Parts: sequence; C-alpha cells; structure tokens
Amino acid sequence: MTDNLDPSNLYQSIIDLSKQCEDAFEQAGQVKVVPQPIRQLIMSGMGGSGLAARVIEAVYGRQLAMPLIRVNDYHLPAWADQNSLVVCSSYSGTTEETIRTLREALAKNCRVLVICAGGELETLAKKHRLPLYKINPVYNPSKQPRMAIGYSLIGQLVMVAKAGLLKITSTDLRLIQTVMDKVVEINHREISSKTNPAKKLAQELHSKQVVLVAAEHLTGAFHVVKNQMNENAKQLSHRHDLPELNHHLLEGLRFPKTNQTDVIFWFAKSKLYSSRLQTRVRLTIDVVRKNKIKAFEFTPLADTKLGQVFEVIQFGAFVNYYLSVLNGLNPVPIPWVDYFKKHLAKI
Repeated sequence: MTDNLDPSNLYQSIIDLSKQCEDAFEQAGQVKVVPQPIRQLIMSGMGGSGLAARVIEAVYGRQLAMPLIRVNDYHLPAWADQNSLVVCSSYSGTTEETIRTLREALAKNCRVLVICAGGELETLAKKHRLPLYKINPVYNPSKQPRMAIGYSLIGQLVMVAKAGLLKITSTDLRLIQTVMDKVVEINHREISSKTNPAKKLAQELHSKQVVLVAAEHLTGAFHVVKNQMNENAKQLSHRHDLPELNHHLLEGLRFPKTNQTDVIFWFAKSKLYSSRLQTRVRLTIDVVRKNKIKAFEFTPLADTKLGQVFEVIQFGAFVNYYLSVLNGLNPVPIPWVDYFKKHLAKI
C-alpha cells in the first residue's frame, strides 16, 4: 500500500501489537486496585473498546467464580449493586453508552474500574477517585480504538487480575509476544503474495461476503477480526459460533443461489477445542463445501488459549489490511459510522 492510502500508518499499529501488549502490561500494572469480594463482573464497552470483553469472556468465562456480563448498551442490569465490579472501557473516553453505564454504576454503588485515553470518562474517574488505567497509546499511531486491542485487552486483563478475579503473568505476556512475532515474520508486507498466508487469504476473501466461524476460546478473537474487516476493509462480514450455528445456519446455505459465488466461509480451527467441537468444525466445513460454497481454515499453533487468541488477532489484522489494499481504500476513515454519530448527536 502506498503511504498516501495509509497516512495514519495503521499498518504500524498492526506491527506494534506485541509492543502494545507489553506497554499495557506495564502501565496497567501500576494502577492501584484493592481486591474486594465480588459476586458479578460486568464489562461495558462499545465497538473497538468492547472487543476485549468478548475475548476475556471466551477465554476466561468458564474459569471465573462469578458470572461475567458484557454490556454493549446504555444500561447496567437491574441487579447490579455494591457486589458488582463494573469495568468501563472507552478509548476516546467520550462514548455516550459507556459514560451512561459509568454513571449508573456510581449510582448503584458498584465497584468500578475505568480504562480510557482521556475524555469525560477520565474526568469522572478522577472526580470519584476510581482506579483508572489511562492509555498512553504510543504504539497505536493510527489512533483507532479497534487497533488498540493490545492496550485494551491486556489492560483489562491486568486490572481484573489486580481485583483478584483471574491471573495473567509476565510469562503469559512473553508467550503471546513470541506467537505474534512469528505471525509478523511471515505475513508482513515485504513478503510476496506467493509465500504470504495473509495476502493469499485476502485475495480469496476479496469481493465476498465473509462468514467467520469459531468456537469456544476463539469466538472473541474472531469478533475482533470481524470488527476490523467491517471498519478497515469496509467489507461486509458476519460471525457465527459453533455449536449454535449447527442448529439453523446449515439449512440457510441453499439460497440465494448467489451464495455459491458471493459468500465465503473462514473457519478458526484449534487443537485446544474440546474433541466434540473439533468434530463439529470438520463436519460443518464438509456441509459448507457440499453446498458448493468455498471454506478456508486457519489453525493457530500456540499451545495456550490466550496465545491462540493473539495469533488469530494478529493474523486477522494483516488479512484485513491487505483487503483494504485490494479495495483501494484508506483503512482508517469510517465515514458512515461518523455520519451516524454526527446525526445522532443532533437528536
């Protein structure tokens, strides 16, 4: 891609994902969080700032000793109270839904953690003396929330860990950095299309509606990929999870007949899926192909669930960048989202 199509250097935000994670681990590690008994974990965030909650839910949901509720809306659950920990995340600090949930959390006497880079969220956090991880996004030159996933995800993991709800260590950090560095090594833009897996897949996905399918710990990672495909590549994509899709989607493959030419499936496989889910992935791919619809697979090689998550996110970021190249677009502007927000603000 020529520099005039990527003036905000989104590509460097992709390359620096590993550095984001390290920076966030250090920054968030300095925030003082006093562990207290918690019965519910509520994570509030929208768009790019809500991606981390989906990943945390997918990877750690079964390990938590309390329910985890994602809020991608204006309101907290009615039962939220002083026994609830509410994590409010907004990269800009100006997201109206997240500001509303923070105000509700304060009114309900919930415990609150705040993650942002400034804005009203920062002002409220300081006013009420809330634990605040203020992102200093030195490794996100694009300044796009969706490309700050290292800051957001690692930052929230560290904050929740400091609250005593889960664990993440420097060993975990080094592992995911090693995984991401390997992905960068074989997929950066100086590698030709003949030997670059991300470029090859982007060429297959180009001009198609993309259906992303994952299971268990990789569902959140594929949500990140879908978000970046919509916003960076400006290409329509959908996400479905196994095993749920097996109960309905398979019958929707027949029509319209243009599915065979206009739709393509991208599956996330994993040796860490339960054996039953591995079987479901294989059979689902078989059904898709029997309906004459192309299906491609990506199998992360990392030995841990968190490692595989970052492997998928790093690879997906490259794929979506190369899709934006094929579409001849600057991947940063989001004109229709901006249009919507501008007109919503007038009402």
